Amino acid sequence: MSFSPPGDSSFQSAYSLDSDINNGTVDEQSLGFSFGIMHQAMDHEHRTLADEYQRPPAYNPFIHQEEQDSTPTNEDASKSKKKPPPPRPPPPRRAKSKEDDVVQKLRVNRVRWFYRDEANKKWVPFIGYDSCQLEWKYRKVYEQGEVGDENIERVLVRGGLYEVDILDKKCLSIFWSDEKVDVMRGTWFYYGNSEPLEESIASQIETEHFAEFGGQKIVEEAQPKKGPKQALKQLRFRDHHVDWNSIRDVYIYSNSTSSRIARSIGTTIGFSKASTSGYRIIRGYHEEASLDDKPPPISHLVFVVHGIGQIMDRGSIIKNCSDLRKGAEKIINKQFPDLKGPTCTKRVEFLPVEWRTSLSLDNGVVTTITPQKLKGLRHVLNSTGMDILYYTSPLYRSEIVKGLHLQLCHLYSLFCSRNPGFEPNGGKVSIFAHSLGSVIVYDILTGWNPIHLYDQYLNHEQGSHPDLDSVSDHHQELAAELNEARKKVAELEDKLLATNQVAVSIKSPKLDFQIDSFFCVGSPLAVFLIMRGFRAQGNGSVSHIIPKSICKRIFNIYHPADPVAYRLEPLMLKHYSTISPLPIHRADSPKQTPYDQMKTTAYPTSRTTPEEMTGSEIGSSGAGPPATASGSSAKSAVSRTSSFTDGVGGFLARFSRSEERDPDIDVLEDLQKTMEEIDLNSVTVQAGIPTELESVELEQRVDFELRQSNLSSTYISALTSHSSYWTSADLSLFMLTQLFPEYLNLAAPKL
Repeated sequence: MSFSPPGDSSFQSAYSLDSDINNGTVDEQSLGFSFGIMHQAMDHEHRTLADEYQRPPAYNPFIHQEEQDSTPTNEDASKSKKKPPPPRPPPPRRAKSKEDDVVQKLRVNRVRWFYRDEANKKWVPFIGYDSCQLEWKYRKVYEQGEVGDENIERVLVRGGLYEVDILDKKCLSIFWSDEKVDVMRGTWFYYGNSEPLEESIASQIETEHFAEFGGQKIVEEAQPKKGPKQALKQLRFRDHHVDWNSIRDVYIYSNSTSSRIARSIGTTIGFSKASTSGYRIIRGYHEEASLDDKPPPISHLVFVVHGIGQIMDRGSIIKNCSDLRKGAEKIINKQFPDLKGPTCTKRVEFLPVEWRTSLSLDNGVVTTITPQKLKGLRHVLNSTGMDILYYTSPLYRSEIVKGLHLQLCHLYSLFCSRNPGFEPNGGKVSIFAHSLGSVIVYDILTGWNPIHLYDQYLNHEQGSHPDLDSVSDHHQELAAELNEARKKVAELEDKLLATNQVAVSIKSPKLDFQIDSFFCVGSPLAVFLIMRGFRAQGNGSVSHIIPKSICKRIFNIYHPADPVAYRLEPLMLKHYSTISPLPIHRADSPKQTPYDQMKTTAYPTSRTTPEEMTGSEIGSSGAGPPATASGSSAKSAVSRTSSFTDGVGGFLARFSRSEERDPDIDVLEDLQKTMEEIDLNSVTVQAGIPTELESVELEQRVDFELRQSNLSSTYISALTSHSSYWTSADLSLFMLTQLFPEYLNLAAPKL
């Protein structure tokens, strides 16, 4: 059983001597030098303690405030001649209980439970409500004889996302797998930082403490005494021991060689044992657990659906969802005060939906045909881009849709079983879908199916088969019979499609719950819709994309440099290709206009199509800059790309000075020149606004664009922007203002 005292640097060198002394690698001169170091450290600590006796004592949660305030000091006497400061309000007093006067069994709210944060390697205390629930269950199991019961109910903790097994002392995730952390019951703690002692050690200390002092009255010393103290009781372990100088004056000591030497020297010259190598420990957590310290009930559930690449990193969606949850919590703490506190009745919760790793799809056949050269790069491509090919394949598409559908329904059913008041209290459900995940969710909501699309195509196809027109004369009768049969089949298809389950599903969602908001983030959904024949209708209704009976509101959010994301609004009204998306507010912005009150801004049409940018415009290096209707627009666009081109130019210049010129440099220079000319042509504008901009407008804005940093390069951002949504504070703020619109007036940051 090891002992590693926390945080005291006065005798770090003394502790490091232990292994050297035991190994026989320290000579007398080195040992004498080390004694000198320890002597200086103890002398410094002696002066520090002496100074502490002359200063007012710091606040001690284990001594009543009125007792501390009434203790006179020399500094107070010296200041008594000066002008007294203005009176201050009395400090809040903690309600006195029997335990403050008499040693009794620790109350439930004085015991604190912890879970292990493996990322930061530290123990994190549960909130007050969870700690009380765990302690009650612990006492019921171990003190009321339920240990033999194999069906002991687990305790829900951490907002209902985890549960604790009291017997195994493990905290397990409920809605996702492969997350299990240790749990510890804390009764004794290091004074100052409130770090818990190891549970097995603390339980023995608690047993000895209650056996020795149980029922005795607690008497506080007005001022600590100098010099050595005689321990009232001692408890010895293998690597350390504990001394009781009084009921509340308890210290733990290491039994290492260096610690024993330090204590021996210190006591020889008149220091107390505690001032040399001891650490004071206290009974009970410094903050009492309260049942009011609990999160509000969940009123809005958000399912977080991943896109491509999950097979390469199976736990990424859990981490990404955790980042999204933490980001929303920070925004709530800073800008939504009414969503915090014991009186709040609303809370948003995010649940990750992992649909990829449970699918077998090709059963690893693609791996067998992958060449061995560039194996790492090919593995990345197989684990990411291959998901798009799988989804466009009619063979695997249905398996993917079914897998995500089952996951969503399973998680919702599990969530409702754990939160029985969610549906009766009008709980809402939204979906946050990233990349390809937004396309799959869209197809589940609308019931779109490529087979149904093909049936519609055959149903509307008119005329005979073109191959039947070239048959010989003696086969014309057979061709006529075939045409009649095709007409009969078309009639039967019409009747079948009228009652087809697939056709009915288009009018109602397949899921077991209604969707309130659908957040498409970094989504290529618009490209998939174009491939399915979607075109702008011109009526400004969002129902052209997704009916409101299926989803109350859809948001298409993207980073301006995300190469995977596309806009949706031009598929509703064509002239919205010339209207900029609404910019998402920055989380630290002092002024935030509601999105429904933001003015619509338009920009001129860009000549970016291959037909408009001829080969001479792209490839001719001698062509001057084309004429523009707005010189400022071209200049600003060129300035936006200057940081990238300058960086590439500087990179090429370093290589151009070398004696032997690498032929790859010529290729990079040509690429740089082409990119500059393409960017210049892309900002070529035509005067005026298209005549299509009439009175028709969208009933609701759909496209929202994150703001890009002025210091970042567009081309460099393209490499990271597709995965930057999870930690974006701006996106977290945007989601909260849409999920809780009634708190929108509170969303201004405090400056």
